[in-house]
Amino acid sequence: MNLPGRREGWPEGRAKLSVVIPCYDSVDFLVETVDSLRVQDLADTEVIFVDDGSRDDTVGLIKWIMGSSPACAMRLIEQPNAGLAGARNTGIAAAHGRYVLPLDADDLIVNGMLARFVDVLDSEPGVDMVYGDREDFGDVAGIQRSGRFELSRLKYFNQLPYCAMYRRSLWQKAGGYQTNVSGLDDWNFWIATSSAGAVARHVPDVFFRHRRRRSSQLWSLLSRYEAIYSQIVLNNAACYSREEVDAAELHLREGMPSRVASLSRMLFLKFYYRSYEGEGGCACWW
Repeated sequence: MNLPGRREGWPEGRAKLSVVIPCYDSVDFLVETVDSLRVQDLADTEVIFVDDGSRDDTVGLIKWIMGSSPACAMRLIEQPNAGLAGARNTGIAAAHGRYVLPLDADDLIVNGMLARFVDVLDSEPGVDMVYGDREDFGDVAGIQRSGRFELSRLKYFNQLPYCAMYRRSLWQKAGGYQTNVSGLDDWNFWIATSSAGAVARHVPDVFFRHRRRRSSQLWSLLSRYEAIYSQIVLNNAACYSREEVDAAELHLREGMPSRVASLSRMLFLKFYYRSYEGEGGCACWW
C-alpha cells in the first residue's frame, strides 16, 4: 500500500492537511477507506487514525497499514471509547496540518478531492471550509446534492456532508465537536461554525462516497432525534429565538418535543431514509 509520501522540503512532522479517521471495530472496511486515500495526488498530508476502544483487531490492522506505507506520515492514537465526536476531537487536537478532513473508517473519498479542496483553501484565504456533494452506496445508492452553508437553513436541518475540509483554526473557534449530540455532532458543528462567521465554498460535484448500512447507528437516531435536536438548540442558543430555546428546555425536561423539532425529524426521514423504502434516486437538499 503506497500512500503519497512527503514532498521534498516538507518540514519533518509538519503537514498542510491532516486526514483524521476515527475507528471503532473497523476491520471490515478500513483498508478500502485507506485505498481511497492512496490514489490521491496530494503529498503534504498526514493520516491520523484514532482507535476509539475497538473490540476487534482494528489496532492490528492500522499497524499493518502503517507498516505497509513507510513513506507516508501516519499516526495511531488509542483511547478508551469516547464516541465519534470525541475521537475526532482527539485526532484534530493532535493534528499538525493547517487543514483538516474528517473521514469515517467505512467511507471513501473520490480521486482528486484532496488536491481540489486544498487548492480552494490555498487560493481563497477568506474561505474557511470547502465541501462537495455525496454519493451513497451499499444498501442504498444515489446522489445527494449539498445545500447552502447558511445559518438560517442549517439551524433547522443539516444539508452538508460531514466529510468537508476546513481550516484547523475553524475547529478551534467553534470549540470542537460537541459530544452531547451523538449521531448529529457534525450538524451541531456546522451550526457552531456558521454562527462563528465561517465562510464556506460548495464545489458542485461528488467528492465523497458514503457507505449506507442498515446496521448504521443512524437507525438508532430515529427514536431520539427530537431530543438531540433540542440539545443542538441549547448548544447554540444564540442562534435561536427565546421561544425555541424555551421549547427545547421544556422538551428535555418534560419530554414534549416542539413542532419545529418534529418537522426537522420529518425532513431527516424524507431525505435520509426514504431510499430504504425503495424510492431511491437523486434527492436535492434545500
